[in-house]
Amino acid sequence: MDPLAATPDPSAAPLTIAFFGLGAVGSSMLICLSELADRDDVPLRFVVVVLNDELARDALFHAEQLFERIDFIALPDFAPLFDGSAPELQRLAGAQLLVNAAQPGFNTPLLELGLRLDAHVVDLASDMYDAETERSLTFSQYAFAEAYRDRGRTALINLGVSPGVTNFLIGLRLHQLRGSRRRDLEIESVDLYLLEDIDADEIVFSWSPLVALQELAERPRLLRDGRIQVLDPFSAAREHHFPGEVEPTRQYPLYQEELLSLHRSFPEIESIGVYTGGSEVELVKALFKLNLLSKRTLPQQQSELTVEAMVRAILPGMNKPRRIEEYLRNGVIRRAHFAAAAEIRYTENVRNDRQVTIETVGLSYLRYRGLLGSPYAGATYISYPTAVGAAILAWHALEFLREEGGALAGVVTGEDLARLLPRSRADAIRRDLVAWDIDLFESVRDATPV
Repeated sequence: MDPLAATPDPSAAPLTIAFFGLGAVGSSMLICLSELADRDDVPLRFVVVVLNDELARDALFHAEQLFERIDFIALPDFAPLFDGSAPELQRLAGAQLLVNAAQPGFNTPLLELGLRLDAHVVDLASDMYDAETERSLTFSQYAFAEAYRDRGRTALINLGVSPGVTNFLIGLRLHQLRGSRRRDLEIESVDLYLLEDIDADEIVFSWSPLVALQELAERPRLLRDGRIQVLDPFSAAREHHFPGEVEPTRQYPLYQEELLSLHRSFPEIESIGVYTGGSEVELVKALFKLNLLSKRTLPQQQSELTVEAMVRAILPGMNKPRRIEEYLRNGVIRRAHFAAAAEIRYTENVRNDRQVTIETVGLSYLRYRGLLGSPYAGATYISYPTAVGAAILAWHALEFLREEGGALAGVVTGEDLARLLPRSRADAIRRDLVAWDIDLFESVRDATPV
């Protein structure tokens, strides 16, 4: 029997969103989607597919009232579900949106499942270091672009806060500049600066330490003069002064999704860079400079144990939500700040001179203590804006399709949303980001040499 043969009429059922994985980001994203649905009076239910449903329930320990909306599916292995052989596939029938809240390795099988279920799909990040991406400098999700266009379905990729909201905000401004009809206007560069800074009495990782080690110790890349340049880790540092910070922050090049995504969307821009800095980055930098991320084996070790493997083994893991809330409530975490600021540099003729202008668009999350007493208590200062950003972007894209009959077929990024959504939806996204405590900022300055 075809497990999808009894698919219900979607018009007669509530909107169904399926999550695959429900950790720090997924749980907060689910909560935010529920809040958005309640505000907009949209009946909503969830299916949550996880390896351990008790851990998933525990991640929602301040949002237990949502359990009546959630169908938890616990599987020892997702592979049978992805290949269509698991009987649990029937419980996903009628799901309109599938969310990869687990890991980039699930992007491809979830896109295949989306075609099987005739559903839209969301992922939060890509594998930047897999062989195909390294070779093609293109995300593997684009292999499904034609299939999703043919089905009239949408694959929203790299949809979090960075990448995600960053792409959306940058895309909004770049599309406006493109459409200004100033033939002499030339966009020279886009440089994105990220701040991940936490002041705490304990070492508190906002992401998995293993992911942080991989991202920051890999050789970073920048686009300069239309060519990808590969740099040494923690080289070519810059300074950037973020709103809300007293002093400038040291910034280091980072190979992240925005680089490839913006280059694909705006191939005429010859220089694009992503930089990152803050306390968490400085910790990994210290490990790197002390050769504690070395791939060399330890002396007198028969097991080929490397220095890096030893450091990975002894580093503290990512704290559970209840511990994060305890740290915040007890003052162990005193202050945390996530921010992203993109500098767009362009030139144009003004009064017979060539003027250089730098526009900055960005976001800032400083109200971390405000999560205490909310359903989000236990989220980190990175997972919260990531989850909220993904939920808001996905919700407005989905409502544009459902309520307004819009078209977003194929593989769609944050900057694509900025181009394809009507201005009213783009403005609503900005308002909702602020409503969920993500501050937005913009500035313009004349950078013409004196």
